[in-house]
Amino acid sequence: MKNNRKSFCRSGAIIICLGLFSWSCTSDQNAVIYPPPPPPPPDPAYVGSEACANCHSDHYESFLTTGHPYKLTKVVDGESPIYPFTTLDYLPSGYSWNDISYVIGGYNWKARYVDANGYIVTGDDVQWNFETEEAVAYHADEDPGTKMYDCGRCHTTGWISLDDGGIPQDGLEGMAGEFFDGGIQCEACHGMGSVHVYTKSKDDISIDASSEFCGTCHYRNEDHTIAASGGFIKHHEQYDEMIAAGHSVLSCNDCHNPHESVKHGQTGGIIKDCTECHEEITKGTEHNGADCNTCHLPFATKTAVARTKYQGDIMTHIFKINTAADGKMFNEDGTLANGSTGVTLDFVCYRCHRDLGGNGGSDDVFASKKSMQSLSNYATGYHD
Repeated sequence: MKNNRKSFCRSGAIIICLGLFSWSCTSDQNAVIYPPPPPPPPDPAYVGSEACANCHSDHYESFLTTGHPYKLTKVVDGESPIYPFTTLDYLPSGYSWNDISYVIGGYNWKARYVDANGYIVTGDDVQWNFETEEAVAYHADEDPGTKMYDCGRCHTTGWISLDDGGIPQDGLEGMAGEFFDGGIQCEACHGMGSVHVYTKSKDDISIDASSEFCGTCHYRNEDHTIAASGGFIKHHEQYDEMIAAGHSVLSCNDCHNPHESVKHGQTGGIIKDCTECHEEITKGTEHNGADCNTCHLPFATKTAVARTKYQGDIMTHIFKINTAADGKMFNEDGTLANGSTGVTLDFVCYRCHRDLGGNGGSDDVFASKKSMQSLSNYATGYHD
């Protein structure tokens, strides 16, 4: 009797186990299999402009033809850097390409050099001007190997100065900080791109179209007065100029495509014409072949070359014109431009009304005979 009970219990246990096994197999077949969770987004980090090109090839290709990426270019393998429109063959006296670590500029106006120890090269023939194809002095009163490179805030991407905890770039003692990449690359304006590359979301990249943002580099004085020197406005002060003359309500991107240039025959950088905002102006929009830009964007700024006494090589963005015959462009010591009163008529009118020496109102056979007063009389109320 006991053996029968044991046999019955064993049989029951076997049946139960088989039933459980059968249920388990059926349950596994019908189970929902969830994929593993995706890895978390990476920490914010720089990824380089080439990573942006994978999705934004059009912007990237046009961006490469602007001057921004070439504000500071590394010298590799003792060879001159390659630029889209210029060829830099010049070197300061006594230097080879093996003695140069970086080139400052090189895109359009000028090129300066950083030596093998990270110091900006100084001397009498150390800046190459492309327009005139000549070498000129740069801080010739400072000994070579003494002027540190401290321009990274506006010439590099990811700049951290020594004061902010950075270390000298590439271990070069003349570098006053470190950076991710030379030049103004995509992430200089849009922020670190690692998270955006991962998520592809526009919420994970910076898009600041304000003029204030452009003004983080396009200014010089902290109080936004317009710095001047040598009878011209200093370069890269467009934000201060717009503030001074009443265009601060505009964004730079209202008129400019930041990914395209207007240099070297390119035109895509300008996306809005003056008359689109100033459509009420119908009189005097053309003057003997001149247009709005001729008079309202005169070359009152110099970065490399002074073409004449009143013509530099960069257009000012003050726009406003001071039509007074005795208007003053600068303060007494010439260190600040009087931007709030406008660009004076010598910079505006003597762009055309001048002799071969760049002066106006003379009796030279090639010059306009118009005096400053006669020009003032003509310009006052010109668009009325």
